[in-house]
Amino acid sequence: MSVRPRAEVRQTGAPYERAVDVASMRAFEQVGQQAGHTALMRAAGAALSVAVRRIAGPLGGRAVLAMVGPGDNGGDALILARHLAQDGATVVCWGARERQDDPLVEAARAAGARWTVWNGDARALEHMAQACDVVIDGLLGIGSGPPLRGTVREMLAALSRPPARYTPSPPGRCGNAPMRGPGGWGVRPTFGPTEQLRIAVDLPSGTHADTGAADGLAFRATHTLSTGPVKLGTLLHPAIEFAGVIEALAIGLPEEALRAAGAGIIDQTTVASLRPARTLGGHKGTFGRVVILGGSTRYRGAPALAARAAIGAGAGLVSVAAVEAVVNAVAGAAPEATFRPLEADASGQVAASADHVRALLSDAEAAVVGPGLGRSAHMDRLLTELAGMASLPPLVLDADALNALAEYPAALQEFGQRAVLTPHPGELRRLLRSEHTPDGLARLTAARELEARTGAAVAAKGSPTFVCAAGQTWVLARPNPALAYGGTGDVLAGAIAGLLAQGLSPAAAARLAVWLHARAAELAEQGGMTGLPAEAVAHALPAALHELAAAAVQRTVAVV
Repeated sequence: MSVRPRAEVRQTGAPYERAVDVASMRAFEQVGQQAGHTALMRAAGAALSVAVRRIAGPLGGRAVLAMVGPGDNGGDALILARHLAQDGATVVCWGARERQDDPLVEAARAAGARWTVWNGDARALEHMAQACDVVIDGLLGIGSGPPLRGTVREMLAALSRPPARYTPSPPGRCGNAPMRGPGGWGVRPTFGPTEQLRIAVDLPSGTHADTGAADGLAFRATHTLSTGPVKLGTLLHPAIEFAGVIEALAIGLPEEALRAAGAGIIDQTTVASLRPARTLGGHKGTFGRVVILGGSTRYRGAPALAARAAIGAGAGLVSVAAVEAVVNAVAGAAPEATFRPLEADASGQVAASADHVRALLSDAEAAVVGPGLGRSAHMDRLLTELAGMASLPPLVLDADALNALAEYPAALQEFGQRAVLTPHPGELRRLLRSEHTPDGLARLTAARELEARTGAAVAAKGSPTFVCAAGQTWVLARPNPALAYGGTGDVLAGAIAGLLAQGLSPAAAARLAVWLHARAAELAEQGGMTGLPAEAVAHALPAALHELAAAAVQRTVAVV
């Protein structure tokens, strides 16, 4: 059984490894255009043609429709059309309006492409699109966004009905052949006689490059080929629903100018170097101890999931500090764990003192605090007292710990750089005392604000997941509804702690863990899971780590 990724960002020979906003991209283009605007456009068109050939295979005799807008994206599409015509494809370039005396149009014509201009005949364009093997969207670029208007709206409306032979699929699901590319995980889209390839140049027309807003008639792509770094908006909802597989193409923009801009991409390539080493002489003490402080009579499963994930992420020893009812529940789910039974109050919640808890935590290299703890006045006091204590290990603050500390911002700040915070959107709202639950670009802004206020690393869970630490930001864009179940957040918290215990920094542990978490869910789905339980994700973490190690070996061999 082959399972295709729902969404994916691939870095194809591009050093950028970042997602940028429009302002940053404009600045980079100005630097890149020192060699000339036409030269940069030619580099973009050439990179696009290489990518299309790689994805599509031989195009000789196949029909290609290139939708050409009035701006630079239209120019990129024309250069791509010229290359494909030279390869023997039958190419029609359909302009949104006439491009008077444009040498790019003439060059495409000279290569054998046909040029026509939109005249309002929607049926003719629809029929053309239905008959083509490849449709290229070069209508709008980063300077545009929804709502669509005028000619472009009319043209995209004509394209809104997919051909009968085209089966739309979730973002990124564009074939089923095993992938062995720079991204290293997922699958490579295939292109056969019963499939239509739909290529968006830079971003799908009708989507916003910053906010991720999308018109309902936006171009639905199987692939978005980003000329230069990925545009941040294409990773946000709803734009990502239109983008398909997103590839960043090297076009000669200066790498050094991009390093501090936008958000870093979290993918297999960028996290492979973070994987903790497993030395041949290592033993269980070598790979660190994690303590899980969580659970209550009402919430018995959360610590079990966190413990299972910490073990799966490679921690050598895992202890669960919890009330007796939770200890009994966890023992069956994580038999490798040891236990530190804690006193319970009348409601079944932890009643231990802060000094007692600190003594338990001080023996560990990392800890998770919060899963299933519940809320009470004693719990609030326990957490605020812990915040001011020295000799604590790095902590993952999750779930009820975040809900409690949202009311004590000074205590949250005291945890500072020792902590990784893992809020979902609702918890993020409470931590910032905001009236509205942040979404899309606002969630990124909120995560950055929380990191700035507290000094802690922040893994803002959602689609996409953002990691903010030490003034930097990263984004994981692999949306997977399989993770939209109770308990998967406990798994992520445990995985982060397992990596912290092995010596990773909070920023590195959060980045690697969110990738492993997403990949483990995909691997569990490959096993035929439906209604994927959080436990299955935890059990798949070792396989995700193994895959990462194997990919690192392949890259090393390739370099040698």
